[in-house]
Amino acid sequence: MDRYDLSGRRAAVIMCGEGRPGSEYDVERIKALCKQNKFPEPSYSVKCKTKEDVTDALKSFRNNLSDDVSCLAMFIMAHGGLGHIEVNDEEILDLEDIYKMFSNSQCPALREKPKLFVVQACRGVKGRPKDLYTDGGRSSGAVSKKLLPTESDSMEVYAVPPGKLAIRHPDRGCPLFEEMHNVFTKDSVATRDVYELFTEVNQRLGQRKDRRKDGYEHDFQPTPRVIKTNLQPVDKEDSSDDIGRSLHIVNNLTKKLYL
Repeated sequence: MDRYDLSGRRAAVIMCGEGRPGSEYDVERIKALCKQNKFPEPSYSVKCKTKEDVTDALKSFRNNLSDDVSCLAMFIMAHGGLGHIEVNDEEILDLEDIYKMFSNSQCPALREKPKLFVVQACRGVKGRPKDLYTDGGRSSGAVSKKLLPTESDSMEVYAVPPGKLAIRHPDRGCPLFEEMHNVFTKDSVATRDVYELFTEVNQRLGQRKDRRKDGYEHDFQPTPRVIKTNLQPVDKEDSSDDIGRSLHIVNNLTKKLYL
């Protein structure tokens, strides 16, 4: 199978929501693994304040990409629900809208070049009576095709499967980025394609024993919008069955991706 040519410049972006203790450790891990894998330090960061600010910042970044860029890695950390992230207490941003900004049709500089999106966010909450719903009021059920990217040359890596909660330790960060750092900073990383690397990350996550007494938090936070849509927030004292323990990978790459 052919492999992507990454001889050109590599681009990386960090998008981090506020009010998430421990995320500072994740940011440092991301910077370290980017440096290890020939990405410039992700000095371009996007803060989640308003939906308009986030959209404008991402479009500005996209429009300033030059044709010599060979790939994109975007790391998204925020409170969220199925198919979206929380920008603030009242606004959400669909992840599909972010992906489309950098698709082959909307981003000429990245046309037919690999785009990697890594998402640390919850992907569902408890509804009434037992069904899972997004905290935006949309039923999770089966994964809708609308929530998945429709164009090639992208890989989306979610910290948890649909309907599950993503956890974060305030004193050390997220399991996802802990294990990514362990895997992606190995000397052998250049000889293994990205899908294989994330398979190892997934195996390591499955072996972890993160427990409530360890003091983790969820990357879901009940907001006024959740209350308005009559959804029941997650019971933080009784949600072990709702914790995601494995990745959800959507792979639309057309070639092997070696960093």
